[in-house]
Amino acid sequence: NSADFVDKIKEVNLTPEQKLVSFDVSALFTSIPTKEAIKVIKEKLQQDPTLKERTNLNVDQIVELLMFCLDTTYFSFDEKFYKQTHGAAMGSPVSPIVANIYMESFEQQALSSAIHTPSIWLRYVDDTFVII
Repeated sequence: NSADFVDKIKEVNLTPEQKLVSFDVSALFTSIPTKEAIKVIKEKLQQDPTLKERTNLNVDQIVELLMFCLDTTYFSFDEKFYKQTHGAAMGSPVSPIVANIYMESFEQQALSSAIHTPSIWLRYVDDTFVII
């Protein structure tokens, strides 16, 4: 939110060489590559030492349920029904979670190979602010 953003940048002093950049991911939920997102989520679940304390489901069962949620999405438009074939559905409770986990992984990969490491990288859902 705006207040949190202001708190994080109010003490920042820019050098003349630094640049402020902001960008937005267009249609984030429907742009998420769901197969890659599921792979990232599966890896995170496999690395979670507390998963067994929080659920009786194993990783494969959770992934199967997630795939079901992402692959069986339908919507209506102009009195016709359509199957969503790309990304995560707008309005689905699982979409923000999948999008955030995928974006975090995407950012980690991008930042680990960046020539210039940003001094600040702040993202809220699909909006990102960077000082580089």
